[in-house]
Amino acid sequence: MAGNDAFLEDLKMRVNIVDVIGKELPLKKSGKNYTCCCPFHHEKTPSFSVNEEKQFYHCFGCGKGGDVISFVMEYHKLDFREAVDKLCDDYGIEKPALRGRNDIHREHYFEINKKAARFFFDELTKKPNYGYPYITGRGLSDRTIAEFGLGYAPNTGDALYRHLKAEGVTEQDMLKLGLIVERRGKYRDKFYHRLMFPIFDYNDHVIGFGGRAIRPDAKPKYLNSAASDIFLKGKNLYAFNFAKHHVKEEGCILLVEGYMDVVSLHQSGIRNVVASLGTALTPDQAMRIGRVTKNVILSYDSDRAGVQAAIRGTEILRAQGITVKVLRVTGGKDPDEFVKKNGAEAFRKLMAEAIPATDFILDALAKDYVLTDDHQVVSYIQRAVTVLAGLGPVEQDLYVRRLSEKFGITEHAVRLELQRASDKRNEETKREQRRSENRRQLEQENTVNEIEEEEDEALLRLEMSLLLLAIQHPRYLRKCEEDGIVFQTKLGKEVHRLLRSLASNDAYGDVLADDIAEALEAAEEREFRRFWDKIWIGPEDGEFYRDCLTTYQQRQWKERKKHLQNELAVAEMHGQEEKIAEILTELQEVEQKMRKGRRKGELNVE
Repeated sequence: MAGNDAFLEDLKMRVNIVDVIGKELPLKKSGKNYTCCCPFHHEKTPSFSVNEEKQFYHCFGCGKGGDVISFVMEYHKLDFREAVDKLCDDYGIEKPALRGRNDIHREHYFEINKKAARFFFDELTKKPNYGYPYITGRGLSDRTIAEFGLGYAPNTGDALYRHLKAEGVTEQDMLKLGLIVERRGKYRDKFYHRLMFPIFDYNDHVIGFGGRAIRPDAKPKYLNSAASDIFLKGKNLYAFNFAKHHVKEEGCILLVEGYMDVVSLHQSGIRNVVASLGTALTPDQAMRIGRVTKNVILSYDSDRAGVQAAIRGTEILRAQGITVKVLRVTGGKDPDEFVKKNGAEAFRKLMAEAIPATDFILDALAKDYVLTDDHQVVSYIQRAVTVLAGLGPVEQDLYVRRLSEKFGITEHAVRLELQRASDKRNEETKREQRRSENRRQLEQENTVNEIEEEEDEALLRLEMSLLLLAIQHPRYLRKCEEDGIVFQTKLGKEVHRLLRSLASNDAYGDVLADDIAEALEAAEEREFRRFWDKIWIGPEDGEFYRDCLTTYQQRQWKERKKHLQNELAVAEMHGQEEKIAEILTELQEVEQKMRKGRRKGELNVE
């Protein structure tokens, strides 16, 4: 995103990192900095520091740090573009069309899915098919069909495949997007004889599809796209791109189970509605909802599975600081049936009468017990207080009094049960935190090992590129020395030593790669020949060398940057203001060199 550097720097200056982090964490002033416990690892003593003057954060415990964009990425689990979009949306900043390294790749997939969506839509609206009478029979209008881009997948089995093939789309891309499957060497459509629901991301790109079976006996009833580079079910919500525009006026989001519920309610005028994508609600989906509202009304089926889904969904939403109510649908199995039968106003009345999630959960649990039996009352209260243990103190007090009054048990007795449940919950939380911390450390160690292996391979590839160039064109041996290139790998050092030795004996002009290979130990020879076969220098040796030099310098600057960041952390800890100023000046110079180097481009020897 080099072309957007000016905008990104301006964004960082206009958005105060203390304001952004302060919305999420309880920052406290401590000298020139703000501190709190780190959100990225478990700790009791605050080691997370935010410097307002320099607009960066750093944790002295886990080592994470960066600017305001990197914080939003890490804290909200967003990619770079999404983090920039969130900051611009939150602070009313107009953003240019940003293009990152992966954008062209993603846009290519978006375009393929768009072609598929258009194909399904045309099949539904322009040709005789089973889907149109089915969907209109469910009460949907042509306007709604067009607004949601609904479609029909023909039952021929390969209609989409043939259409996309004619459009120039490769089988590899179709497979990656889950539009086709390969069976016994033949390609077939994944979706056939289904009503198709395109799934859009936050920015209205088609990222996947949901297909509803039209035949009553077809299994499964709903079939979703497989995970791909642009589609992860657990991170997206159906119709979120529509609902986000209506959340402010309605003051909440309505979360339902099915695509048809969403579309039917939307058509009736209730547009702040979304659905999870064929899975139980996930923390990532709850986090996405929490960015636009802190109020959610759940409307799940009234069967046992729906009740359990509501209980799980409530826990996940509350973890994001969201207030949850539950809507009870009467006179119809689901919102789709209810709104068709009773109209939008009747459904809005149900929304207004939605009860707090805790009331709903306690009522649902009560159905498992015979509450005229004292022993079962005790069992019910013991189970009920496990729900109360997750509430704040005010809510706990309210429900303790209710249980006491309802069953004629003293508040003291209920509070004792609640204390036991809270202690057990805290112990379980601590155990899970320890397990998570152990997993995190293990993953971190594995990641470090993988990165080190990748970096070792990349460095060896770079050094072999320079040395093979020097074998072909002897002048580059001296050029490497003039430009301060130091060979660090064992093989690189040995090949460089042999070349220098030959050069000192005036034999260098006639040296061949075979001569070097034969002078190496067996293992080193195999490694040397591996790169010799792999690296192609080409006729532009000067350009090849410049690319190698740029890549080498980038590595050196990157290492210097890490060293300076560690020095800065130590200087911050000891309050060495002059040292901090010196380090920041050099950091800025290194960053400028790195940006300039990236614009020139780096070597990619495959």
